[in-house]
Amino acid sequence: MHKPIEIFCGTGGVGKTTLATSRALFLSSQGKKVLLITIDPAKRLKQILKMKDEDAGEIASISPDTFEGFDSSFDALLMNPSSTIQKMGEANNTFKELDNRIVKVLTKPYGGMNEIMAIIEVQFHLKAQKYDTIILDTPPGKHFIDFLSGSQKIKHFFDKSFIEIFRYLGKSFGPKDSGEKKGFFGKIVKSGVNKLLSYLEKVTGETFVEEFVDAIIGLYKNKDSFLMALDFQEDLKKEQFSNWFLVTSVEQHKIEEASELQAQAQGFMHKDSFLAINKCLGPYIEKWEKETPDSDMTHLRNTMRDRENKLKEFAGKGYQKVLPFPEVFHSAPANHVSELAKSWSE
Repeated sequence: MHKPIEIFCGTGGVGKTTLATSRALFLSSQGKKVLLITIDPAKRLKQILKMKDEDAGEIASISPDTFEGFDSSFDALLMNPSSTIQKMGEANNTFKELDNRIVKVLTKPYGGMNEIMAIIEVQFHLKAQKYDTIILDTPPGKHFIDFLSGSQKIKHFFDKSFIEIFRYLGKSFGPKDSGEKKGFFGKIVKSGVNKLLSYLEKVTGETFVEEFVDAIIGLYKNKDSFLMALDFQEDLKKEQFSNWFLVTSVEQHKIEEASELQAQAQGFMHKDSFLAINKCLGPYIEKWEKETPDSDMTHLRNTMRDRENKLKEFAGKGYQKVLPFPEVFHSAPANHVSELAKSWSE
């Protein structure tokens, strides 16, 4: 059953993006309006859907004739933090404050805010209520955990004591905020911060500190958009809100990596989640057995089948729902997606 958010996670090389795309294709073929967002900096989705770098940040409608055997369409988005910050500026009328050199550096694809901006991007689309399901192709491994903990980064960033430091500098955060802090303690703090900033100016240049302070103020003026993302983390824990698909493949070390990833994400994932085992050879082994029942290769065939079954059994111990997907031998990524999309109906 589809849900408002479906998250595909896993380590590198297990076919996570391809499987997420096949899910988007399947749901769209069932008449659902689907948005597929990739947060994976490798941008494998770009190759599959023949999207260009300049398409990043803009929603692309995937043509119905892209995938053989399917005539349905869905939307796709390559995550671009700079584009998200622009949307935030337009929504909060703070475009001028965010037009800052430091903000632009921070919101580059590898500038350090990719995971946080991804959460905000998802929130924009959830609020618009245009789609039945938003599918997230998350970054692999550790980067996926960074994505999940993005909301905690937001919480720390907006810590009240941090705001006070800038108030001591006489900076205003809004029309009701004078930016002034009086008293002996305030003077001591301001003096210490000024000494630090004076040192930084000598090291980084005279304008850097002022631009940095302005960047922080610009982000604080958009704090409502950031704090909205805190609700996203809590919503992910609700079974009626999200489907989790931890993708792995029939390889011992990949399954072990998936178990480690599951343990790290345990505080975020709810119990109603799926283990998607990709690249299964079961259907081919069965066909091989029927075609050559008395072959000298019987031992090899049985060994391969037993090994795969044991790995599936081991992988399934921590999951109530295990979804096997066959290995697909297609050189064209679109054909690969089409074949996997057919498996969802099974």
